[in-house]
Amino acid sequence: MAKSKALTTVNTASDTVMAALAFVILGTILVSERSMSIVKLALIVFGAALLTLGVLELINAIAGKQSYIVAICEIVVGVLLIILAAVAQQYAILILGIALILYAIFFLIVNLKAFSKGSATVRKIIVALMILFAFVAGILLIVEYAASVGSDMLLAAGVFILAAGAMIIANKAWTAIRNR
Repeated sequence: MAKSKALTTVNTASDTVMAALAFVILGTILVSERSMSIVKLALIVFGAALLTLGVLELINAIAGKQSYIVAICEIVVGVLLIILAAVAQQYAILILGIALILYAIFFLIVNLKAFSKGSATVRKIIVALMILFAFVAGILLIVEYAASVGSDMLLAAGVFILAAGAMIIANKAWTAIRNR
């Protein structure tokens, strides 16, 4: 009798692809155009990505394949980002900075096993750089909100966000190569 694979709507691979896509789009938006309306759009894109992931993970949680906690957190943060971008545009940069820092912390928690002794050094470096880049981008956005330094700060944050997206892609590529 052939074994059937359990069907899931979200797994580590699709989470990685969605996160990488959100980071690359967000970084590209901030690097190419640094006006507040574009930051609002970037916040909506990031919120929509989180909301989508949360809904898909909720479906898996209902099916008993995952925990409800991550799904509910992603849905709540995604909806809040979208609503706040529409209602309180002046806080868009602050909210985006906080969301990036929270994502860096979440990525660290999810990838703690990457820092174990048996894990490859390349993967440790990739994961550490992704966390660092996302964290620094979040701090730069919060500083931009607090000090209104100017569009150069948004440009720098965009570069770090693009670098974080590149590290997510590199992590996925490294994992795929190692699993061959």
